[in-house]
Amino acid sequence: MNLLRHAWRALRREALAGDLLTVFAALVLGVAVMTAVGTLVNRVNLALTGSAAEMLGGDLGVAGRDDPPAAFADEAQRRGLAHTRLASFGSVLFQGDASQMASIKAVEAGYPLRGALRVRATPGGALIADAGMPAKGQAYADPRLLQALGLKAGDDLEFGAGTLRIAGIIESEPDAGGDLLTLSPTLLVNRADVEGTGLLGPGSRINYRLMFAGPATDITAFRQWLLPQVKGMRLLSVNDTQRGVRQAFDLAGRFLGLSALLAVLLAGVATALAANRFALRRIDQVAILRCLGARQRDILAGLALQLLMLAVPACAIGIGLGMAAQEGLVQVLGSLVPQRLPLPEAMPALTGAGIGLLLLFGFGLPPLLRLRGVPPMRVLNRSFAALPPASLLAYVAALAASLVLAVQVTGDLKLALWVLGGLAGLAVAAGVVGFLLLQLLRGLQHRLHGNWRLGLAALTRRRMLAVMQLVGLSLSLCALLLLAVIGPGLLQQWRERLPADTPNYFLINIQPEQRVSVLAALQGLGADDASIEPMATGRLIAINGKPPLRVDRTPADDSQPQGEGQRDDDDENRPLNFSWRSTFPPANTLVNGTFWKPDSTAAEASVEIGWAKRYGVYPGDRITIAVGEQEREFSVTSVRKADWNTFRPNFFVLLNPNAVGDTPHNLLSAFHLPAGQAAGLGALVRAQPNLSLLDVDAVISQVRDVMERVAQAVQLVMVFSLLAGVLVLLAALQATAGERRYDSAVLRTLGATRRQLRGAVLVEFGALGALAALLAVGAAAVIGVAVSQKVFELPLLPPWPGLLLCGLLGIALSLLAGWLGTRRILHTPPALALREA
Repeated sequence: MNLLRHAWRALRREALAGDLLTVFAALVLGVAVMTAVGTLVNRVNLALTGSAAEMLGGDLGVAGRDDPPAAFADEAQRRGLAHTRLASFGSVLFQGDASQMASIKAVEAGYPLRGALRVRATPGGALIADAGMPAKGQAYADPRLLQALGLKAGDDLEFGAGTLRIAGIIESEPDAGGDLLTLSPTLLVNRADVEGTGLLGPGSRINYRLMFAGPATDITAFRQWLLPQVKGMRLLSVNDTQRGVRQAFDLAGRFLGLSALLAVLLAGVATALAANRFALRRIDQVAILRCLGARQRDILAGLALQLLMLAVPACAIGIGLGMAAQEGLVQVLGSLVPQRLPLPEAMPALTGAGIGLLLLFGFGLPPLLRLRGVPPMRVLNRSFAALPPASLLAYVAALAASLVLAVQVTGDLKLALWVLGGLAGLAVAAGVVGFLLLQLLRGLQHRLHGNWRLGLAALTRRRMLAVMQLVGLSLSLCALLLLAVIGPGLLQQWRERLPADTPNYFLINIQPEQRVSVLAALQGLGADDASIEPMATGRLIAINGKPPLRVDRTPADDSQPQGEGQRDDDDENRPLNFSWRSTFPPANTLVNGTFWKPDSTAAEASVEIGWAKRYGVYPGDRITIAVGEQEREFSVTSVRKADWNTFRPNFFVLLNPNAVGDTPHNLLSAFHLPAGQAAGLGALVRAQPNLSLLDVDAVISQVRDVMERVAQAVQLVMVFSLLAGVLVLLAALQATAGERRYDSAVLRTLGATRRQLRGAVLVEFGALGALAALLAVGAAAVIGVAVSQKVFELPLLPPWPGLLLCGLLGIALSLLAGWLGTRRILHTPPALALREA
């Protein structure tokens, strides 16, 4: 027996059979979605890693509030490494009546070490691809800065006590960090021009950097030398670059991963159901071959070869579709991904093909194992073997392997566990509930009449197949609900983090005596939501009477070098910005404890949960804050969680206003102004020059654009998942088509009318659909809330109207499938149906 020839002939003869087409389509969809998501993630990670040194401005760096010691540069020079120093700080620049908050970057010779600084001498002029640092007395400016101050290239800019000539317009900076959201435009100056300007005085919050570049092995060795030396500073590496892009893409990846996981799971369920029908339809064929002397292993090998021959073109087509889909995702995501993506590696495509083979053999092979127990006497007595334990183990192994590969591609184990765990729980619940209800119906069946008795009797006669149908229908409906209702709900919750009245302007450095006049001016401009809050800067000097210590450090660590994981902005000597208020702050959620009452005079403090976890602070602890020469102790009475994405002022530490005394402070305001009403802000700032205006309207627009692009990308991937869900529905509803055809033929031979048969089938499918919809709606609500809170950290409430409506549509689809299936059966002559059965 030539197995290969036999398998090829059988495949050509039965290629258009419904079960094989379902297996083929499931494999194509599973491979396509995993290839698309995996390739996109791979290309973006390659781009971010490959350009990290350029975006950092070097291969390694040291940063801190103080200028790094000269010994670092001397050692780098001795090792043959290039180095350069930078200093950056924020400052308000004035030009006539105009002012603008700017990020000042003072550079020295050698800048930049990696990448190129690109400037233009005039707008639209020739591009200087490698400009280097500006000469003394000159500066390069961001176009936004020039526009805000009304300047152009060649003009003089007020800078400190003197002026700088704008020698170029910045096209791109190599060490911008790849931040998606850059609040202040850059002014690049020669470091010699900063010394003596008065801009580096108290409160300037300057940040110093010393950057290094060289061969990878030399950088690694120098890094080891630096580690014991950098206490009080932090090391800069590629992990510090492109945070905005990484965070935005990580969130996009979670949404994409949710769709990909559901698509793979649904493709597996569809494969299992179709393969089970494929096996059932070949029972008699196997029995005849056994009678003719064929060996069991040859028969199984021939059937497995058929599936393998089916998988090869399916995987190839799936990889092609996946590659095309990821190009579409790149176009949809637009500026969210780096402009120049490298060619993808082979691993995502191989992983997609691996998913296809897992779907085939993990979910398609177990039903074939049942055929090993088909005896030759099956030709006469219709006997058939039960599902062997090895098949159950194969299903479990396939699910585990699919989970591993899905996590490898999507990179989110937490999401995979919550989604797949919830769907696995639904499968178990559907199986148990279905079996118990069928047992109950079996006892009540004799009390029913007409169509109800016939329809429910069909379910009780085929209990295992009915339970399998129920599980398949429940999973597919639940997955479709997660995609069609929960997914859009999550995206809408994400969008609602930035409502239309999100503050788009900030005023900082308001003096206490200016509170009333500034607030009145803002309200006069139309900023009805304007509020002014205090802000003070101090130092955390003690927790419960002891020096503050992060929970991930021990007292022994104080004598150890501060490495990469111990950033200077986490150090206990870092300035602490805090505020006070009598009412609970908006965009915050109380996690633990009690917020003070407005008339309380106790020395109470409320801390943000992230800060509390960092230092191990709980309600009842005492914190000591120093402001200048003053030291005050406060008792922590509450822990809250702040939403940092609302563009509203949030603070790690809030104090009871009745206990802060005469603490020195400034004021700040965040407010929303509609488009076209911001012109009056310039007059306000000119009238009170100490005020600093920060315009974040462009930033908010950019964030909203990111949200829309992610939503579009997710919808593109959801198409694959929805198609997979439809496949599962079709496979589940057709799982018992052969048995129903045989039963209908027998009943028609005994005198049953077409109306009775149609009614019985509608009862059967209506009962299955109703129970599956009930289970799916409940599971989708539970899984959706769990995923939104545990993975996406969004406060999603179950969208019951949408869930219930989709549940009713699921029931209608089940009834429609039963009606369409009945039409075909009723047009089949009973004698023909009995001969084919």
